[in-house]
Parts: sequence; structure tokens; C-alpha cells
Amino acid sequence: MKLRLLLPLFFCVDCFHLTPVLAQYASTAPIPKVDQLLTSLLDRTQVAGLSVSVMQSGELVYSKGLGYARVKEEIPMQPTTPSRTGSVAKVLTATALGKLATDGKLDLDAPLGQYLPFLKEPFATLTTRQVAGHTAGIPHRPAAARPESRHYAEVKETLSFFDDLSLDFTPGSQYQYSTLGYNLLAILIEELSGKRYADYMAEAIFRPLGMDQTYPDPGADLSQADAHLYYLNKGKLKWDRRPIDGSYKLAGAGFRSTSEDLVKMMVGYQNGFISPGVRETMFTSGLLADGEATHVGLGWRLNRDIHDRPTIEHAGSWQGARTVVVHYPAEDLSLAIMINTQCVLFIEETAHLIADQFLSKTGGTPSVSKPAQPLTVRNTGYDGSVTTHTGELALTEGAPGILFMDMDSDWLRQNPVYPLGTAQDHALSTPYGLLYLQLDFTQQPLGKLYQYQVLGDPFHMRQQPTLTLQASQ
Repeated sequence: MKLRLLLPLFFCVDCFHLTPVLAQYASTAPIPKVDQLLTSLLDRTQVAGLSVSVMQSGELVYSKGLGYARVKEEIPMQPTTPSRTGSVAKVLTATALGKLATDGKLDLDAPLGQYLPFLKEPFATLTTRQVAGHTAGIPHRPAAARPESRHYAEVKETLSFFDDLSLDFTPGSQYQYSTLGYNLLAILIEELSGKRYADYMAEAIFRPLGMDQTYPDPGADLSQADAHLYYLNKGKLKWDRRPIDGSYKLAGAGFRSTSEDLVKMMVGYQNGFISPGVRETMFTSGLLADGEATHVGLGWRLNRDIHDRPTIEHAGSWQGARTVVVHYPAEDLSLAIMINTQCVLFIEETAHLIADQFLSKTGGTPSVSKPAQPLTVRNTGYDGSVTTHTGELALTEGAPGILFMDMDSDWLRQNPVYPLGTAQDHALSTPYGLLYLQLDFTQQPLGKLYQYQVLGDPFHMRQQPTLTLQASQ
């Protein structure tokens, strides 16, 4: 899902309020700044609950839940509460492919027909790398009407989705995100392992990596441990009582997991469970026929954080869920966020700002107090248009600052500002997540606001800010 914000959106942050619940589960050396950022994230987004876990060099250094897994029952969200993964399921499947390649059972560049003789053209000549990297030309979703209306007990049953289906383009010529393609990869895993897809995932991936709370989403048949599903409607939190059956896209979006389990998965990429050679190819961008990089490896997306550090990541959004897992290979740090509410959120940028608190910093001490500063705000739109607005910024030592902007977009009118530990780095806490605000009072413009999900977004750190803040004369 690509967000296109900085438009006149309407969001009432006062329509529904949850008292933050902070679960101190399995946490070592709590970090007050991270606690502060997450509490603000919960308050500003108005989601039901969220969990965050951080793993560094094989050690769980931070793991907490905030808000509620089940609002009516006031059951707190924990980092061990299973929630829907959404499309993060794709990197669970990719990890299984990496394990099979590590074990010498899978050639990522061999045609699928070599392993699946029953597969028809044009799918038999596709490769695992093309399908997992979204360059195969397979449509994103099945053409079948309401595929979620029934339960698919076996992944092979979903082969019917490919009957009379054609590719959208010549394989390797374009990038097109496809959840449907991961059904073929699940069937491939079954054929290579000799086991049902879900059984192989449980026995060969989840169990060895200690991912004890990761399993196919049960739909409406929830256990007491499972988080309920919620969504936001005009600023009001709603309980979604009718879970969609996700068995039609199990390998691409149909699991439940926890923030702790997702960071445990990343240990497998560092300890030899996935071999270094396979890991390298999984974390390397695909190339199109014309040489253009896709910034996607074997399922994993390649991104850069606010300080241009390389990240390997994937996010997910589905009914009752918003999820992300981010890995910093150079620092061997992984972070996962799971939210049991379907919501619009810059979750990758949010994750980068939280992860930054665990990484080394340079750049001096943060600004402490600044009196209210009148501003001229320049907003660049996705179409390149520029609008000008008035604003005001105030920073207070020991408390969040405030950025006010007289804009049509309600979500940007007034938001708290948090220093992140250096002179320039700040987080703007908005209803759509944490955004990176770079402040430097010694120059003009004194502030730049970025908003992004993936590397190619126009307001990514490598591109241009969406807002600039100029001191008014």
C-alpha cells in the first residue's frame, strides 16, 4: 500500500481516547525516550494497541506493548500477543525459500516447472526470484469474485486462481507487487519439502527460530491469546467482528505473529540458519531487463533510514492490522511493530525513528528551549505544486515541543515535537505516525519535514522534504 497524504484529510483525534497501557514484559533497561515516543504514537494515532520489539546481536533489548489487545475486556497488548501480519507474511515465506536454498533444495533461478511439472504456461517458466521479487507479471489479487468467501484447507486449492489467468507483462520487464504470486511459492515449498506448507513453516522455520506464536490466522476462531481486530472510521475506533478468511492468501498475507517472533526470525539471517551467500542474494535488489533496480530482493524491500543507513524491511496492512519488520544488517539490529488496527500510517518511517534510538548518534546535544517562533511553511505536493502557510514552533526543555501550521490538512495543524538526541533530529508525532523533522536554527530554512514509506517516494530523505519551515521576517 502506498500512502498519498498531505491532502485535506479529516481525522478527529478527540473522538475516541484510550488510556495508554504500558506492558513491561521481557524488557531490559527501559529507555524513557522510546517509551515517550511510543506512548505519543498510541495517543496520536488512536489505534487500539501496539507492540514493539528490538533485537540487537541476538539479544532482546526492548520489548513492550501499549494499549489493548481487546478493548472491551481491557486486555493489555503484549509483545507476545498474536496479531495479523498482513503482507509481512511474504517475508515469512521468503525465509522458507532462503532455508530451502541454504539446504541445496532450491535454485532461485530455475523455472518453477522444474519443480512443479503440473504447472501450466506461462507460469511454468517463471523463476522463484521473479515471483518473490514481484517482477513475474502476476496480478496482485485473484480475478475470482470474493476469494475470501470460502476456506482453503490446502494451498494447492488456490491453483484455480491461475486458470485462464495471463501475465500483465513480460517477466523481468517491470515491477508489480503481487500477493497472488506467493500462492505459487507456497505450493513450491510443499513440493520441495514433501510437507504441507503450514506444517513446513511450523517445523522447519518457526520452531527452530523460537517463533512459538506464529501460525496461520484462524479467522473468526480466535483463541483467548489473539488480539481482536479494529479499524478507524472518522476518528472513531471500531471493533471488526467479522474477520475475513485469509486462507486464500496464506503465504502472502495470512499469518498471525508477534513483535517478538518477528525479530527472532531475523536472528536466523545472522546465525547461519540462512547461509551468508543466500542472505546476500535475498538482500540484493532485483534488476529489470533495462538495468533499473527494483529495490526489492527475495521478498525483502531495501530502504534507507533518516541517516541513510541501509535497511531490509517489509510492512503489512490488512483488516485489523498494520505491521512492519525492519533489519539493519550493518548494526545487526531488528525492530518489529505490530498494531491490531487497520490504519493509515507511515509505519516504515515510524520504525526508523524508533530504531534510531538504539543506534549510535553524532551531531551534538539536542536543542532544549526555544520561544514561539513564527514560521512561513512551504508545502510541496505530490504533483510538484507548492503552497505557503503560516505556522509557529516552540520547544520546551523537559516537555514535548509544539508545531502549529495553518493548513487545510487537519492532521498537520498541531502536533507535538520530540528531540531524538542530536541537535537536528526530531520526531513530529502525528495521527499518521512519527515523521522526521530536521531542525537547525542557525540557517534557513530552519526546518524540513520528510514523509515516506519506500526508497522511491518523492519525500524520502534521499529526495526532498514535503515541508520546509522558514523563520518569518
